[in-house]
Formats: sequence, structure tokens, C-alpha cells
Amino acid sequence: MRKLIIDEKTSEKRCAILEGNRFTEIHYDQQQRAEIVGNIYTGRVTKVLPGMQAAFVDIGHTKNGYLSLKDIVDYQLSEKEKSTHLSISHFVHEGQQIIVQVQNEGNEQKGPKLTTNVEFGGGMLVYMPHGNYCAVSKKIDESKERERLLHLAKKLRVGHEGLLFRTASSGVSEEQLTRAYDSLKEQYLSLTTAKVKAPSCLFVAREFIPRILHELSLNSSDSIVCDTIDRVQDLRKIYPDTGIELYDKRESIFTYFGLEQEIDKVLKRMVWLKNGAYIIIERTEAMVIIDVNTGKFSGKSSLRDTVLKTNVEAAREAVAQIRLRNLSGMILIDFIDMRFKEDQQQILDTISRELRNDRVQTKVIGFSELNILQLTRKKVRQPVEANLTATCPTCKGSGRVPSPESIAFKLERELWGYQYMDDEAIWVEASEDVVELFKGDNVEHLKQLERTLKFKILLTIEDSHFPYYHLKHKGDYETISKRISEHQK
Repeated sequence: MRKLIIDEKTSEKRCAILEGNRFTEIHYDQQQRAEIVGNIYTGRVTKVLPGMQAAFVDIGHTKNGYLSLKDIVDYQLSEKEKSTHLSISHFVHEGQQIIVQVQNEGNEQKGPKLTTNVEFGGGMLVYMPHGNYCAVSKKIDESKERERLLHLAKKLRVGHEGLLFRTASSGVSEEQLTRAYDSLKEQYLSLTTAKVKAPSCLFVAREFIPRILHELSLNSSDSIVCDTIDRVQDLRKIYPDTGIELYDKRESIFTYFGLEQEIDKVLKRMVWLKNGAYIIIERTEAMVIIDVNTGKFSGKSSLRDTVLKTNVEAAREAVAQIRLRNLSGMILIDFIDMRFKEDQQQILDTISRELRNDRVQTKVIGFSELNILQLTRKKVRQPVEANLTATCPTCKGSGRVPSPESIAFKLERELWGYQYMDDEAIWVEASEDVVELFKGDNVEHLKQLERTLKFKILLTIEDSHFPYYHLKHKGDYETISKRISEHQK
């Protein structure tokens, strides 16, 4: 059973997912860092690099997108015709305007990864104009239903089209599925005929909350808790069989469910296990390394038993942290040395079992000769760390500090806890970058917040090498104003 906690009261939208009582996922929607995975753009090729078999495409973002030869539809089709030695220059040229879709987010060093093989996902199926294959969700295990859907796909698809039937398509009539197919196909055709100048965004995949809910494929055993009445009313119409509650208490919804403290732990290198052992998580540009240590755990029987119990517990926690932090790429887990193959197999079984609920594709490669477990996890979005931290201007990247955005959002959440208080004003001391973000364009965000919270927010800037804030004083407006004047002399 899953519980979704949706926090939309402040400028930063957040969604946390609990499985049972365990915090398993956290998603952010920050206006300055909007996710673009699934968005479709008309872009312009700025550079073609035959030596890398890749091209760079301007889609209107800070960094140009990266388009590999293998992600170009015409090449994919020619490859199946055994024409495998063509250069990327045969398919794209500088200045060309092309339609591309974002496969995964970029980062501080790289632009987003693109493909010309676009997809349109609906609730029941995914339409791929050039996919050239049909498939049915593995969660539909009834053979007759799978055959029915594959037969329908063959009737519907034209030319090189592709269709993927989602779990929700099971038992749905042929007429309904045909309408869904026609609708998605119409969306695609409208994009190809649109006359717009590159670079332009042609299609936004989904808004933040609808996207998360769509990815989760909710069922009747799930529940949702929201802190805004509008969202509750909308979701009750869309998901009538799902329990949806309104959270209307004074403290923030994440604080009430104990999530703020859990989010703080996501940024820590060391994670303690219940038995006194611990793991250390290090993320680099190329890979993630997780080191397992016995710590305070000494066991009660043999050394083999102590090592195995520690490694099993570490395996569970490692998978939990991989999901929670949204770690991706090559992942190496350095378990405590195990001499027996059956012990290694128990760890592999534990890892595989814990990964069943992970919606991101993960491949367990196995143990190396050095007793290091190797995994690869598909990169779709940025790790949680990228949303919450920024490169430190003091250490020049050797460490991390909270980003100005995350501090400004944290300040806003704390001020909500004082709504309708008896005092007239609060004096907030903060770094300049936090103050500027908090005020918003033309100080509109600050004014709106004051009207909503029913008290004045007086901001003063203090020099700091990193983003921070401090609630210095609360009381009547005139007294605080005098104190600020004296402070600034």
C-alpha cells in the first residue's frame, strides 16, 4: 500500500511517496529547475560531429541537447536494413530544423539527451510514430488478454508505428483503445504540421502532479493526502476509487508526516543501519559507490553470520537509498567480503527483491572478482541532491551546501507556521541571494505572502559565503522597524 503526500501550499511543489511506513521517493517541482523529460521541441542542429557520431541541437535551453546517431529514427530503420556503416552526416546537417524529444535531463556539465523517435503516452497505451514494434505490459500476465491486445495492435498500427499497452488497458474494449490510439496519433500529426520557428517547445509532457500520478499507476489500495482543496476536488473526480484526504492542520504537511527530517538525511554521506552497521554513499560524475561497514555491530555467533547479516541489511538500505536519492548510472556496492557463493547469492536475491517496487529500470550485473556488486540504473531525472544543493563558491565543488532556492522555500514553509499569530511582524535576516529569491519579481511574492499570512515580513541582508536565513525577532511592526534602523546604522 502506497501513500502519496502532496505539498502544494508554497511556491515549491513536492510529492513524497511512502510504501507501508517507509519513505521511498521524493519529487520536486521548482520553477527555476522545471523538468523537461518527455517534452517535444522543434530544434535546430548547431553542430555535427562525425567522429563522435553525434550532433548538438539547440532547443532553447542554456545547454544544447545531445543527439546520438543511434537515437535518430532514420538510422534505426536503416540499421534494420543492414545499412550500419553510415555517418551521422548522412542523416542530419548543421542548420537543419528537426523535431526531438527529451529522453533524460542534463546536468551542470551536459545538456539533455535527445531522440527523434518520439513517444506519446496515454493512460492506457503509448503511441510511437516510428517505434516499429508492439508490446504489452509485463504486469498483464493473462495469455488470452495479451494475445487480444497484440492482435488489436497489428490491426491499428500503420507502417513503422509502434504501440505499447499499459497495465490499465487490460479488459478495456477495442472501441475505447482505438479512440485512445486515434487521439495520441492526432497529437503527433498536429505537431508535425505546426509551423513554428526553432527553437520552440511543441509539447509539454505533463504538469508536475499529474505526471507523478500517471507514472505510479494508482490502484484502490493507494491513498493521497493533499494540502490544497482544489487538488483534492480534482483528484476525487479523476480517481474515484482512491482514498483522497485534505490536510488542513497548521503545521506544514511534510512536517506533520515527519518528512522534513528524513529529507535532511538524504544529503548525508553516512547512513546508519538498524543493527549498528552503516553504509557510506559517494556520488561522482561517472558512478555511485556505496561502502558497507560493520560499525557497532559485532554479531552473536560466527564471523560468517555477522558478515552476512550486515550485508543483507546493507543491501536493503542501499536499494532504499538508491531510490530515495534517485541515483543512476553505474552503481558499485562494496560489501564486506563473503567467501561463500551461497552468501553472495542471498545478497543478489535480496537486491532483486527490493528492486521490484522500483519504477526505474535497473540491471543487476553481479559480483566482480573483488566482491563488489555491480548495478546500472537508467538515468531519467536529476538526483535529489541536485534539487537541494548547489556548488559551493568557497570549496569550488569539493563539497555541497544548500541551494539558495531550497533555503528560500524552507523560509517560506517556516513562516507558514506563524499564520494568524498575534504579533504584527517578523524580522528575517538572510543572505542576499535568499532575500532576492524570496521577494520574487517586483516583490510580488513577498506581498502576496504577507496578505495570506496576515503579518509583515521585514527582510535585512547579512553577508554570508553560503545561503542562509535566521528569524531574528517577532513583535509589533513599529518596534521591529526601529530595531532594524538601529541595526543598520
